[in-house]
Amino acid sequence: MLMLSFMLKKSLFSKIFLLFVLISSVIGAFILTITLQQRTRDLEEALVQENKLLANTISTTIEATHLVQVLPFTILKEVADSENVIFLWIVNPKGEIFYADDPEMFGKIIDDPSLGTNQLVIKDIVYPKNGEKIKLFVSPLKLEAGQKPWSLYMGISLKAIRSAQKEMIFSGLIFFGLIIIATIFASFYLAKGITGPLETLRKGAEIIGKGNLDYQIELKTGDELEELAKSFNQMAKNLKEFHTALEEAKTVLEIKVAARTRELRELAESLEEKVKEKTKELQEKIKELERFQKIAVGRELKMVELKKEIQRLKKILESYQKEKYD
Repeated sequence: MLMLSFMLKKSLFSKIFLLFVLISSVIGAFILTITLQQRTRDLEEALVQENKLLANTISTTIEATHLVQVLPFTILKEVADSENVIFLWIVNPKGEIFYADDPEMFGKIIDDPSLGTNQLVIKDIVYPKNGEKIKLFVSPLKLEAGQKPWSLYMGISLKAIRSAQKEMIFSGLIFFGLIIIATIFASFYLAKGITGPLETLRKGAEIIGKGNLDYQIELKTGDELEELAKSFNQMAKNLKEFHTALEEAKTVLEIKVAARTRELRELAESLEEKVKEKTKELQEKIKELERFQKIAVGRELKMVELKKEIQRLKKILESYQKEKYD
């Protein structure tokens, strides 16, 4: 349950974990399939070799006993009663079954390309009675000199192989299941060994990213991940130094700005004082000009009145002179 919860939380871990499990499962299934196929071929080959020897032995025995005009019925019955033997026939060159373990087959005619063969023929056929796939052994019987050989037909069941195959599949599945369980645990720890350092890097990068530049990522893997952690630590150190330098520059700038502000304020106050003084001087000059203007205007008015008085006196004088001469 803890493992499942951890897998659900860690997507990268899940991918790596599932990849390991999948690869191991595919390889295990491939090995199991190849082993099963190889084992089946070995069993089939062993069955073929065993019954090939049996067919040759029976053929030799029949040929030897035929010289005395006797068939080895006891041996044939023992062979026919064998668990693996489905049928046992002796067929003449015309295709007529001369001897069979099943009385119903006596005298029946068979049509087979291997009839009258001069060498042992082994092939796969489907037995018509039950539709079972079997091995057919056709061995030549040289019973008549100069004549076409007779044939020994022996059908061998593959049930033993199928039974052994089922047991191998069952055993293989159990073994495969154990391998899968072991693979799951191994994959878990392998994936954790890969994603654990990555998670440490992620957490460290997150802490550094939040501004804790004193944090150091502790990672001892002896590979590129450790080098990456060292790079993160160096980056944090450089950032801290840059941040410190930036703060110092900011402090110096603030001091300079404060000093310049004070200077500007003092300059403004000095200018304001001078402006007041100049304004006062101008106001005094304006007052003087106003007084002068008043004086000048008064004098001008007096001059106008004087001129008028002169004109009036001139007119009186002219009038007096005129009266005098008249």
